[in-house]
Amino acid sequence: MPKPVEQPKLAIVIAAAGTGRRFGGDKLSARIGSHTVLEASVDRLQEALPEAPVIVVVSSTCVEKWRSVLGVDEIISGGNRRQDSVRIGVDATLALGIDTVVIHDGARPTVHADDVRATVGAIEGADGAILCGPVPDTVKRVSNEGAVLETIDRDRLRLAQTPQVFRVAALEEAWTACDLDREWSDEAAILEAAGGTVHAVAARHPNPKITTPADLELVRALIGDGS
Repeated sequence: MPKPVEQPKLAIVIAAAGTGRRFGGDKLSARIGSHTVLEASVDRLQEALPEAPVIVVVSSTCVEKWRSVLGVDEIISGGNRRQDSVRIGVDATLALGIDTVVIHDGARPTVHADDVRATVGAIEGADGAILCGPVPDTVKRVSNEGAVLETIDRDRLRLAQTPQVFRVAALEEAWTACDLDREWSDEAAILEAAGGTVHAVAARHPNPKITTPADLELVRALIGDGS
């Protein structure tokens, strides 16, 4: 009889400590339907992984505000950069005895539960797994002056999304091995630079990130909210 696959001990970290500079304000408090953006993002992850504890990392000025709104295990203050906030959140999970962390951007409130679970499942045999979208447009590489140098094959390109799922031990090794004074785009990039294996999972449902007011209108349209 085959030995059953041991399920990972999961915790969820929601990164929500950004300033919303490009949005022009507090995008996480914007309303979509009956919820704020951050509430909707948390709800999506809790729906997908109802047994996993949830830690939300917010800016220091918003901790008390969100504690009165969100029903999660812990809300903590983040750092100056996204990567600092994520590490603070992951460190906070260690006391829970978890071995795998699911990191999600608080500004992605439409992620589908099936895509979350598929990304968690893809970590088997790897150090990490990330949800990704296709590149729909033709991609050009250009010079500093704007001259087109070449057309890049988009079939092997992906747009990184969240959630991103990592084995905590591998992530900690990568943090030790890499220069964290450098700005990293996401934790997958850190793990890749340290020689880790990361699997890409194709998103089957829309999962836009709210960066600008136009993105908020797109998300409202996706959920049928006429706010």
